[in-house]
Amino acid sequence: MILKKEFIHIFRDKITLFLVLAMPIALVLLFGFTISSEIRNAKISVLDQANDSESKQLCKKLSASGYFQIVSYPGSEQEADSDFKLKNIKLALVIPSHFEESLSREHTATLQVINDVSDLNVASILNNYVRAVVHDFESDYNATTGMSQNFTINTKMLYNPTSNSVYMFVPGIITLIMILVTALMTSITLAREKETGTMRMLLITPVSKIHIIIGKVIPYMIISFLSTIIILVISVLVFKMPINGSVPFLLFLCVIFMMTAASFGMLISSVSTSQLDAMMITMMGLFLPTVLLSGFLFPLNSMPLFFQWLANIFPAKWFILAIKDVMIKGSGFMDIWRYMLVLFLMAVVFITFSIKQLDKRN
Repeated sequence: MILKKEFIHIFRDKITLFLVLAMPIALVLLFGFTISSEIRNAKISVLDQANDSESKQLCKKLSASGYFQIVSYPGSEQEADSDFKLKNIKLALVIPSHFEESLSREHTATLQVINDVSDLNVASILNNYVRAVVHDFESDYNATTGMSQNFTINTKMLYNPTSNSVYMFVPGIITLIMILVTALMTSITLAREKETGTMRMLLITPVSKIHIIIGKVIPYMIISFLSTIIILVISVLVFKMPINGSVPFLLFLCVIFMMTAASFGMLISSVSTSQLDAMMITMMGLFLPTVLLSGFLFPLNSMPLFFQWLANIFPAKWFILAIKDVMIKGSGFMDIWRYMLVLFLMAVVFITFSIKQLDKRN
């Protein structure tokens, strides 16, 4: 009888049953498709100072490799540097003037690779790809001419000249802390009020629904904000990580993301029937995508197109892009306003939907 009763209880709790059955499938798909070290169609710029037949052939070889997508041919090194912010490129290749002439007369040529090392893993992979393509070009050229040319590649590292991995992990850790403290605790707290029935009592008080929700959410936002400040202080003092952008603007960006994370927690609580449901949905629907689909640990360009599109609906992707630009590249509002707008619109949509669901259930 106890066994039968337990099965009846399991099948009646449809949300928990769905999560238990869906979790293995989701984990296999997420880990299977997202954990990959291969990057495809990375955006790059090529500063072709020679503009001769051999330099054009090298550009064709880069495009044909499948690893790179040439989005710009800047006219100067200053334009190439600005492409890292304006076009969000990951790498720039500088082909020197008289490239073909140097190969035929001096049997040598020096190329320069400018890497965005704000993401150390991506920079390392793309640098290896460039060297492989250049080596392939060198082999083809030597086979055609019957000579032995020697290519030299000089590497210039932007934003992270010491290749410090802390530059990559600190923005991700800040994101995870905000998700855990703000979104998880918000969803569990509001779900607890519904589960115990106290939400109904709160709604009949002469206080508006939005004020009730704000009162429940703000304490966790304050805790999350203090945790973020502690992480930033430790990163600067202990790990010597620079904050190249404006500190007040960086903190304002964190507040915007906390609002979005809290609204996501409200959304989860609005569809949950218990604290357990809220916790499981937050972990599966927000925490795992934050780790796997935000670009924090694994490059998005290495994932199938479906998962790259899917990453756009999670706020962590946009926040990590923004906070890296502010902390490492020194970007200002005009550089990242699109990311902030996406986060703000997500917060508005999630809050609006959550309040409507609250009205229906209560």
